[in-house]
Amino acid sequence: MKKTTKVAAVAAALFMAVFSTNAFATIQPKRVGPVSQYGALQAGKNSTGEGRIYGSVDGVADGKEVQVKGMSLTWSQYWPYGSSFYGNTFIDTLVGSWNVELIRSAMGVVPPWGHGGYMTRPEYFESQMDTVVQAAIENDVYVLIDWHSEGGYYNCIHNGVKPKYQFNDNKTCFAAKDAAAFFGRMAERYGKYPHVIFEIYNEPVSESWADLRAYADTVLAEIRKYSNNLVVVGTPVWSSMAGDAVSAPLDDKNIAYTYHFYADLHKTASHLKSSNEAMAAGLSVFVTEWGGIDEIFNKPAYKTELENFLAWTTEKKLSYAKWDVEKPFLENNDVDNYIKANILPAKTTYTKRLNWETEIADKLPNLVTYRAGTEIAGDWSSTSDIDDYGDEQGDKGNSTYDNNSTATSIKMDNMKLDTVGTGFDYAPYIRADYTFKTGVDLSKCKMVSYKYKGANHQFTLYYEWNASMEYFGEGVWDYPFVEMPYAPEWETVHVDLGWMVSNAWQTGIPTTPVLEAATAFRFNVTNDMFDTSLWIEDLKCIEEVSGYTPAVIPNPTAIAPAIAKTKLDVSVQGKSISVTGISKNSRYALNNMLGQVIAKGSASNQLNMVVPRAGRYVLRIGNATHTITIK
Repeated sequence: MKKTTKVAAVAAALFMAVFSTNAFATIQPKRVGPVSQYGALQAGKNSTGEGRIYGSVDGVADGKEVQVKGMSLTWSQYWPYGSSFYGNTFIDTLVGSWNVELIRSAMGVVPPWGHGGYMTRPEYFESQMDTVVQAAIENDVYVLIDWHSEGGYYNCIHNGVKPKYQFNDNKTCFAAKDAAAFFGRMAERYGKYPHVIFEIYNEPVSESWADLRAYADTVLAEIRKYSNNLVVVGTPVWSSMAGDAVSAPLDDKNIAYTYHFYADLHKTASHLKSSNEAMAAGLSVFVTEWGGIDEIFNKPAYKTELENFLAWTTEKKLSYAKWDVEKPFLENNDVDNYIKANILPAKTTYTKRLNWETEIADKLPNLVTYRAGTEIAGDWSSTSDIDDYGDEQGDKGNSTYDNNSTATSIKMDNMKLDTVGTGFDYAPYIRADYTFKTGVDLSKCKMVSYKYKGANHQFTLYYEWNASMEYFGEGVWDYPFVEMPYAPEWETVHVDLGWMVSNAWQTGIPTTPVLEAATAFRFNVTNDMFDTSLWIEDLKCIEEVSGYTPAVIPNPTAIAPAIAKTKLDVSVQGKSISVTGISKNSRYALNNMLGQVIAKGSASNQLNMVVPRAGRYVLRIGNATHTITIK
């Protein structure tokens, strides 16, 4: 059954958000949580001299140690299982349904995989962090601002030196000044809130404690300009060696040292030793990440290590964040039931003992405020892969949904991504398009806002095929986009179009947005979705923003795709492709959309090929690229 619907629409409602008279207004709580009961977490020693964590309400006293339990979000660049859960209303769910007292926001810094990281897309990933931190404060729970990297500092300080241990983030690196700049902004923005804990390096691997001490001194100097909150410092060998800091601890009164544990990898008898040494020497320890429990009911040894670890955290009153959130709810299975019964806190009624919302008197800088939105004229439509032209074999998808859209909104319900046995096994989709009317000027939009509820999706800047052929010299199929999280309740989002980046699969097309070439916004639900509905409304252009500097989008006149400069003449007749104007001995390759090579070789002046079947193909000749459709 055909699912495409076209309706005329104008997003005419104006979003009126009056600028605050001050640069920053205190974030207000939705509930009473652990922060209002315990206050800001702080390092201290018990009467025997062992390091512990306390709360500012009761201070450092025996019997007043504070242990909070929660969850770590996963790598923020991991789509769809990571970035889908960096949304405001999901954090409400995490607190309300999972009962977490602590949320860890794991911002990927220099990952060698995923859709970029902080060092390549700082504005986008910082906005993710802002969303989680503000939602945690509103829910009155603690939040770890996590500079999430596995070993990514090493290559910047030991360039060319083989590390003792291999690590994940080995393609590029970050410097201490990079982390200091980020944490300085975070401390200035949120450092007066008792909820906030700064985790300045997730998992060092081959760095020595001397390396990490120097790094921490640099980052701490920036944080302490604005905040005295607890800072958690990563330790060597995947944050397992807190004891290395005993001989040369940081000169700061409010420091904890990181410990990470995995029940399927580590033996508590040996692995806890270094952290115990640190605590015995008066240093505080914080378990910012632990996990490895998926096989505890199949492998008894793992369950034994887990139970030993949990008993240790109880004995030492150690706070922890379990790794990781990759789904919106806990299910009825053995492992999830164990998590609910033994790992997460029970639902608790907290006592209001700290009126932090009235005691933060200074106006903290840089919360973003938005002036009125303006209409974006366009038409809504929706479709799925069932309406696609299909793959090179002509096979189509079979994804379905109920279209309950109106003239001013999209309502796609009962969505089912179902392409098994079709040409879309690897990339099923259901999507909504908002096609611009003539005269829409996106360049005046500092941000674009819209309201939505439901499935995680990719918000995409779309270039219509024929229009892109005229503008770029080839049809575009790899569009710039940004990942939008699952929203269990209505949520208004503000997106800087400069955050959008393509997958860089088309070498001749800019990876960043070319606003004047765009013909629509696309809302694409693909792969794994965490809701069967997606509702969208109130699409607006935000022309004035305070407290935020939009990302710089390269000027399209400075972009010179190779295809735009080539003199190749490509023609298609049936399944035959003919190319003239080829430089002498130019290498060529013809690939289908799965990346499979159909033909390759070298050519001079002219090339003639016959493809086996209809579909889209990518032809590369020298540095030039053409996308070709065979019908």
